[in-house]
Amino acid sequence: MDVKSAFRRWVLPLSLALNVFLATIVVMHPPHHRPGPAPPAMVAAHIAETLPPADGAILLEVFTTHAAAFERSHQLRHSIPARVRAALASPRLDLDALRAVFDENRNASLMMDDALAATLMETASRISDEGRTRLARWEPPRPPGAPPGPRP
Repeated sequence: MDVKSAFRRWVLPLSLALNVFLATIVVMHPPHHRPGPAPPAMVAAHIAETLPPADGAILLEVFTTHAAAFERSHQLRHSIPARVRAALASPRLDLDALRAVFDENRNASLMMDDALAATLMETASRISDEGRTRLARWEPPRPPGAPPGPRP
């Protein structure tokens, strides 16, 4: 028996075995769906808990003055994926509508960045040195199953 005929004889069974193996892996280990970002008020409360009590109160007070911008941005950003999918699935692709969704996403990001910058600058100017040090060291909690170690 030559090499070509031996190869042909085993290609189909090996291919089927590999496909069964890969299908088993996919079924046994479904993809993990990561939750979206926490609501901004929850993040602010979590950060405030890590600060000295007086500094945490200042952070929450300052956050409250910008809470509407944080929430509006969060709501818009949360709705973007569904709106992009809807625009792409439309029977007639409307590029202007799709572009508007991306523009809205960009504006929501800018709104969040502006609110965050204003909150951090005002908070930093009013809290203690210890509070600023703790704020500088704060990192968001890792998602479940994330490997330990430094963040990239």
